[in-house]
Amino acid sequence: MLRQGRLFQAFSFLAGVLVWFNAVAQTPPAGTIGLLKGQASALSISGESRALAKGSAVYSGETIQTGPQSYVLINFSDQSTTMLRPSTQFVIEKYQFNGGAAGGAAAPAAPAAPAASGLAPLQTTVEKAPEASFFRLLKGGLRVVSGLIGHADYSHFRLSTPVATMGIRGTDFIVATCEGECQADPEVIKSVPAGSSTNGAVVSGSYNGTITVTSITGQTMTLAPGQFCITLADGSQYLLGAEPAFLSSTGAAAAGGTGGVAGAEAAAESVLIAGSITAGVTAAIFGVVIAGSSSNGTNGTTGTSGTTSTGPAH
Repeated sequence: MLRQGRLFQAFSFLAGVLVWFNAVAQTPPAGTIGLLKGQASALSISGESRALAKGSAVYSGETIQTGPQSYVLINFSDQSTTMLRPSTQFVIEKYQFNGGAAGGAAAPAAPAAPAASGLAPLQTTVEKAPEASFFRLLKGGLRVVSGLIGHADYSHFRLSTPVATMGIRGTDFIVATCEGECQADPEVIKSVPAGSSTNGAVVSGSYNGTITVTSITGQTMTLAPGQFCITLADGSQYLLGAEPAFLSSTGAAAAGGTGGVAGAEAAAESVLIAGSITAGVTAAIFGVVIAGSSSNGTNGTTGTSGTTSTGPAH
């Protein structure tokens, strides 16, 4: 009986895996990996993990994870781009693009993603929209240049974090959970009231257009280009006086001494996410990252082929 029970469990597990692979096979990819420096993986809603490489497809419902000192650029099918920073966990909660701003033939739905606990409440009522770009940042950081879905209808784009939800009125923005360098950042320290904890906080900022940041308590802050704020775990929000150094290329370069890996990686992030990037420029910038990373052995970078993003350079 024990042996039969184990065989049944093994059969059930394999059946579940086959069901998931069949669902993915019938679902159009949400996007592909255009650039990869270091290591990254995709975790399915049923728990299967696979390593990512340049050209790998990513799907609605998957969680994308980057390793330490690793960067990933995702090119989504609506021409938006998302650059994931090191040690990031990013959920493609719901993504559907029908090939045009006004709709089109409905694509097969991906397996539904499970609800994540402890995250900010949803700030929109368009869950049944035929086209949607709904994402969750669990930890780490990212920079986004929005695409056709968000430009056609702002309410069809949402980025949720544990303490706040981002809505867009523009193109190019950045979000990061506050850990390590963030908590020691001078701009963050002086902007938060004395005695307040930045544990579990999230920093947001706009480079082009505006974003709205709504906290778990319903407070909302609208950020214009060049503005940054921090949302604490209790829902309170504070405007930062300037871009915190841990996000900026100049600050990262300073933290890494004269240039160094931090400066090279931050410079790569800043340039790669800008609009109209040619394959030559992309390869050149990531070449800097490889050179900067050679001292610590992280050289697993792959490139892209003529990919462009939709946002203007700033």
